[in-house]
Amino acid sequence: MIQPKKMLRFAWALVAAVLVAVALAACGGGGDATRLLQDTFRGSHAIKSGKVNFSLTLTPSGSRTINSPVSLTFAGPFQSLGTGKLPQSDFTLGVSFQGHTGSLGIISTGSAGYVTLQNTAYRLPQSTFQRLETSFASAGAGAGGNSLSKLGIDPLKWLTNPSVVGDEDVAGTSTTHIHAGINVAAFLTDLNKVIGKVASQTGSSTLSGRLSPSTISRVAGQVQNPSFDVWTGKTDKTVRRIQINLGVPVSGQISSSLGGLTNAGVGLSVEYDQLNQPQTIVAPTSSQPYSQFTTKLRALVTQIRGVLGGLAGGTGGGGPGSLGGSSGSTPPSGPAGGSGNVQGYTQCIQQANGDVGKMQACAKLLTGR
Repeated sequence: MIQPKKMLRFAWALVAAVLVAVALAACGGGGDATRLLQDTFRGSHAIKSGKVNFSLTLTPSGSRTINSPVSLTFAGPFQSLGTGKLPQSDFTLGVSFQGHTGSLGIISTGSAGYVTLQNTAYRLPQSTFQRLETSFASAGAGAGGNSLSKLGIDPLKWLTNPSVVGDEDVAGTSTTHIHAGINVAAFLTDLNKVIGKVASQTGSSTLSGRLSPSTISRVAGQVQNPSFDVWTGKTDKTVRRIQINLGVPVSGQISSSLGGLTNAGVGLSVEYDQLNQPQTIVAPTSSQPYSQFTTKLRALVTQIRGVLGGLAGGTGGGGPGSLGGSSGSTPPSGPAGGSGNVQGYTQCIQQANGDVGKMQACAKLLTGR
């Protein structure tokens, strides 16, 4: 069962991870591909502000029920307040899944935190915000440029056969594009360090499960065509874009439960824009009690579970829509049905137009009671 509190902790853990990833841009140098990588990932200079755009896309193959890419995006501006301080930021976490879309806003003013859902802002308890700031400082994600080494990350240890592709423009900046392969075992070992660091500093049990050496070895043997591309500034040797692509075969029970899925293409991209240009972050003009947010989020989680259950049952999760809907008062009038009636449930949710009570009532179309 997905718990709203765990989902929120995951969202804030992702905020911390993305802010730490800004350190990828904190580097400096020149030369051939290997030298450029050394200058980019082992140099350092301060990154104080900008915009970051993170995306993770899963592209399915062979499934009868999952017929379109699944994507997670995380984007917005950030403004450093100095070493050890949680930056000002205004990020939007977006999800696209089987024609359904949803988004959650996450705002930090430097002294307070907010989440926004369905155009309504909710203020984070101050104690929670202070823990986030302490965790961020402990993770070494301040204004310095060596946070990667503090996290135990060294891309040069898992990049193979690098080559210069050429000069390209990224968000208005002239960059050098470098392509390389990936030593997957070494990459997962570094990823383990990031997961462990972020989980311990944010208190996220969602991220607490680290990969065992045997799992790393098994996964490394199955990953197909892993590749790494980085675009580094021609004049400052600062990262402007990173892309990682690979394929993962799927079999057994997981394949059966996902409609015969045989392969999943994984694409991860991080892009930076307006580096060191001032960003304006403002608090919402009004906010509601945080307890109201958890109630609304609980209803949304119920909807997500219904869609996932529909996929496992081979229904495809119903038609397209917006996860969470928008404010309104039209009563739901979806078709009656028994357990597993995901299409009727989805229609009921959409007709509820964001009314939490009506959305919760729709659950009987899945449970039959």
